[in-house]
Amino acid sequence: MLKVNRIYIGLFLISLATLMLEISLIRFFSIAQWYHFAFMVISIALFGIAASGTFLFIKKAKSPLFLSSILFSISTIIGFFVMNNLFFDPYRAVTNFSHIFILLFYYIVLSLPFFFFGIIVAFIFSKNQKNSGIVYFYNLSGSALGTILAIPFLAFLNVKIIFLIYLIGFIASLLFLNNRKLKKIVLLFIIVNLLLFLLNFDINISPYKELNQALNIPNSKLIATKWNSFSRVDVVNSSFTRYAPGLSLAFKGNLPEQIGILIDGSNMNSITKYENLDFVNFLPMSLSYYLKNKPKVLVINAGAGLDVLIALKNNATVTALDTNPIAINLLKNEYKEFSGNIYNKANVYFEEGRSFVKRSEKYEVIVISLAGNVLGGPSGITNLNGNYLLTVDAFRDYYNALTDDGLLIITRWLFNPPKEEVRLFALALEIDKEGKKIAMLNSWNTITLLLSKNGLDEKIVNKIKDFADKNKFDIIYLPKQFNFEPNKYVKFKEAYHYNSIQQLIKNKKEFYKNYLFDVSPVYDDRPYYFNFFKLSKFFELKRILGQRWNPFLDPGFLLFFIFIQALILSLLFIFIPLLFKNKIKKITNKKSLFYFFAIGIGFLFIEIVLIQRFILFLGHSIFSTTTIIFSMLLFSSLGSLYSQKIGVKNLKKIIIILFLLIIIYLFLLKLFINNFITLNLIPKIILTSIFIAPLSFFMGFAFPLGIKKISKELIPWAWAVNGSASVLSPILAIMIALFFGYNFVFLLAGIIYLASLLSFSS
Repeated sequence: MLKVNRIYIGLFLISLATLMLEISLIRFFSIAQWYHFAFMVISIALFGIAASGTFLFIKKAKSPLFLSSILFSISTIIGFFVMNNLFFDPYRAVTNFSHIFILLFYYIVLSLPFFFFGIIVAFIFSKNQKNSGIVYFYNLSGSALGTILAIPFLAFLNVKIIFLIYLIGFIASLLFLNNRKLKKIVLLFIIVNLLLFLLNFDINISPYKELNQALNIPNSKLIATKWNSFSRVDVVNSSFTRYAPGLSLAFKGNLPEQIGILIDGSNMNSITKYENLDFVNFLPMSLSYYLKNKPKVLVINAGAGLDVLIALKNNATVTALDTNPIAINLLKNEYKEFSGNIYNKANVYFEEGRSFVKRSEKYEVIVISLAGNVLGGPSGITNLNGNYLLTVDAFRDYYNALTDDGLLIITRWLFNPPKEEVRLFALALEIDKEGKKIAMLNSWNTITLLLSKNGLDEKIVNKIKDFADKNKFDIIYLPKQFNFEPNKYVKFKEAYHYNSIQQLIKNKKEFYKNYLFDVSPVYDDRPYYFNFFKLSKFFELKRILGQRWNPFLDPGFLLFFIFIQALILSLLFIFIPLLFKNKIKKITNKKSLFYFFAIGIGFLFIEIVLIQRFILFLGHSIFSTTTIIFSMLLFSSLGSLYSQKIGVKNLKKIIIILFLLIIIYLFLLKLFINNFITLNLIPKIILTSIFIAPLSFFMGFAFPLGIKKISKELIPWAWAVNGSASVLSPILAIMIALFFGYNFVFLLAGIIYLASLLSFSS
């Protein structure tokens, strides 16, 4: 029977607030700085939780619940204002090594609310060992609800969600308090603090983000800021937001007026006024319409609609997709007259491209737009979220959705030394092994890849050459039977891009092995299109690029650096303090602590893999993150509750069942995604939750049954060890996936769960 009392309700509320805080910090870092800080936030949260176990093991606390709740709230506010006013500057970090300690400061300050939350949970566990399943149920179910509530509250309150989290901490403290007089004082304090919601303040955005750069231009104006649960969209009038990627040097006219749209302070593209549109024929994206007359076109990631405008200007029939409803609504409503009503002339859907092409009709031209949410730019920091639009599997989906004479066209930014250009070509080469259907050209700042389903004959190639010559674009690649002159107009010291492609074609294996960057093709199992970092080439890269290379702008390096930092902090604040505690020597069966370390790694490995894999299925990282975390926590909490009914002697059977389930899911995961990806979003969210329910249910048994099996004095230490494993797991999971893929990480989680049994002799 479920045991309910005010302590458990307080635990439920503080767990709810903690997960809301974690989700909110991920969003705030994405807006203020960069997306790959998300992994650091998860690690920071778990570091604070782990350190709380060490603290309680070393220092006995009689009744820390009330004070810890109050300190949770206060440190939440302090942590937010530190994050919002202290920037990690990747450029400064290279010239001033001491600046990297800002990352260390983030860890310590932002971990404090999670530290106080951890004290509450660990203390309640230690006082309710026999009811550990019930305790874990309230902890996990509160966390699950916090994950879901964070989404609407972020959309409705945006930055002010931090005040809501702050107040929930104080409300939880009332449930941990016996003194009636003090309760009244706290309640009055909560009521007075409701005035905080009247304050107006915003997130301070990094000066390196495009929003600040745009607003620093004289006469620039921020027109509007709009929020939803997964993005902040700023509308800006500025000369900085002139947007015509790769515009030919042959164009001598003026661009029409444009209004900039920036997502999370970056990823800029612009709404173009529907006048003086001659410039569109001078863009590399117009190549399709030089080859096709009035084609049926699909634009994926349409953003502010430049590719839609180009297609409509060339009398194409257009279907456009975008994953941000704010951008769609801006062009359909407020800016419909300004934009020439293009989003009402085209068929526009709020949907992800991969699921759409699997169920839709075939198209003569498929455009993967440079706008929208395909991140990465000539000067911006890229990210380590899985990108499922630019993988070999994605190319196969696009290829299958083309008519027999259809064209796939992708324009990306130009790099020197070449990296993204080579990987993009490598992806196409996996579809067309002999390179007979591929063409590639570059402008002064973009590259454009064309993949023709029917192959390239002399007539098409002559049109490509004519298009390039008229616009002073350089051809990087054509099938070997066609002659062309590389490095003709946009002159580099050498024909770097042409030479790289030729070396790749000559010997793929050797080229991938020896090239300065990792440019090998990526698949859905390892979809890190924007990660080019090779640890083995670190010093060579530094020597060749010198001052032009900043390792802190490379997410692969930054991830490695954050992992080392997390490891050192775990040793300093979690493990080493325990070595100085004399009572450790008196405790027997300390090897059982490996069990909690193993299940901590196993749980987070599975969670991270499922989040990343379901981004493709659900169409957006926020939908995947909230669905997976909510479902895993909810069904794990039910498993924890049910664990009260079974004896500790069944722990071995539970772990073996869990291992077998992981193996089954390893084979079912891809099958599930492929079979249901064409459904609408709501059915997919429901099916996802149902799909991972059995696995999550059995994952909920491991921790509470382990708590029952160890001696009472070990409980805080077990909590610390479990948390310390979780600190490293999110970063470690991504690092392993970068090299070996998600399937390997998932299998490794199963092996680690199985290995956890070595901790117990019976």
